[in-house]
Amino acid sequence: MRPSSRTGSRGSIRVRRVHFEIMGVAAFLALPTGCLETGTAIASLRSDLSAVAPVGRMPDSGPQTAPGPSDNSAGAKLDQSLVFSSDEYWRALGDLDIAASRVVARGEPEVAFAEAVALLAAGDYEEATRLFTAMSTQTTDTPVAAASQSMLATTFMHQHKWEQLRDLSVTLNLSSVYQANVAELESWGKAFAGLEPQVMVFPSEPVSLQLGISAVGTPSIRVRINGRDYNFWLDTGSTLTVLSSTVAADAGIAALGSEILRVATFTGSAPVKTAVLKRMEIGPIVITNSPAMIMDASLLRIKGAGAEAFRAGQSIDGIIGWDVIRQFAITMDFAAGKVVFKQPENLGTIGTSAQNLTWVGRPFVRVRTAGGETVQFTLDTGAQSTFVNDAVVKKLRAGTTRLDGRIFGIAANLGEKARLIPALRLEIDGKSLLMRELIVYTRTSATLVESDGILGSNVSLFGTITIDATNGLFSIGE
Repeated sequence: MRPSSRTGSRGSIRVRRVHFEIMGVAAFLALPTGCLETGTAIASLRSDLSAVAPVGRMPDSGPQTAPGPSDNSAGAKLDQSLVFSSDEYWRALGDLDIAASRVVARGEPEVAFAEAVALLAAGDYEEATRLFTAMSTQTTDTPVAAASQSMLATTFMHQHKWEQLRDLSVTLNLSSVYQANVAELESWGKAFAGLEPQVMVFPSEPVSLQLGISAVGTPSIRVRINGRDYNFWLDTGSTLTVLSSTVAADAGIAALGSEILRVATFTGSAPVKTAVLKRMEIGPIVITNSPAMIMDASLLRIKGAGAEAFRAGQSIDGIIGWDVIRQFAITMDFAAGKVVFKQPENLGTIGTSAQNLTWVGRPFVRVRTAGGETVQFTLDTGAQSTFVNDAVVKKLRAGTTRLDGRIFGIAANLGEKARLIPALRLEIDGKSLLMRELIVYTRTSATLVESDGILGSNVSLFGTITIDATNGLFSIGE
């Protein structure tokens, strides 16, 4: 039975979310931990908006002062002085409307950049990299150069090309002004440089395993590391695997050196160390040389107190992120408590109208509104609820109600007010879903690809969830 977040007809709800992701100026590596606390009982409300982004190195001196909330939408983050939301070209790219961006492009650099984004969305990383590289060093269009450098860094991280990421500024001969666009992600390239390629050994038949449901409704599975078993969340919103410091010590996982990188969360910041998992087993599936990061166990836990539905400080062993998930075709049946991992076959759907799952800095699912408009939602199974960006509320023709609440994250608390969309009908892969009590969040910074919302694990209420990144397919079945 799915755990409920209701504490009583008049009790308080604490909605918590744990989700990791690296983000620099260019990309996200997410980290999780947060909750929404409200005095109003909301049935089956699960999740918050925590995201974590790498913001560079720091001395080994413990947590730093929170820099303030960071954006939870997806894509390469750009200097707002270079890209304006009123610009038709960048707005079309932000909506992943490549055809429209080509029409309004104002020169060859913008045409080439739009083509590179299209290639990236279609999974052609080699050609996308070639174009991003060429556009990174051209001098006729400064915004395109900056955006290309950021997207190039994002793509290298996605492909685990750590040496290329580390040497990006040198390879492109970037000036000090441009180096700031990619410096944070280059530090992650340096940390993982020299790591042997990740290798996955998969049995000849599909693998069926027990699917656990965390106390806040997110999917989890048993994972074996160095002969010891742990519960890890399956989180599409997390870029890499995450270990708590307790699990790392128990499994004998040492950090890759003493250098500490800082990740900025939705509500604060926290230190992490990089590591490599020499062997990780998911049932009979064996994965070697997986890059990972270690976070102090005191931070990697569901925070908050006072709600009977949650145990304050419940620890989380770790998280399986997108870099592993995207290599399978995964079907999660929450009702039956079962998950099936398959080796994906090329169905020829990438780049066609059938594709509705796209990776451009983060995984996006194409969603249609009741009015027939298309929007892009970040796929985040580590979020317990579905969220909507306040910038598209009018586009969705949705009414909202006020909800007093506090959003918690790692080591911080924002005393924000929240709004809810009581009910909203959305269509995903041809299936009509009547979503209830969607939390409205505010985007706080400009990004290349704007996320119109966050598609959380509560869509499992409508059936099994299938994620096939190889073919660009996301579906909800019976």
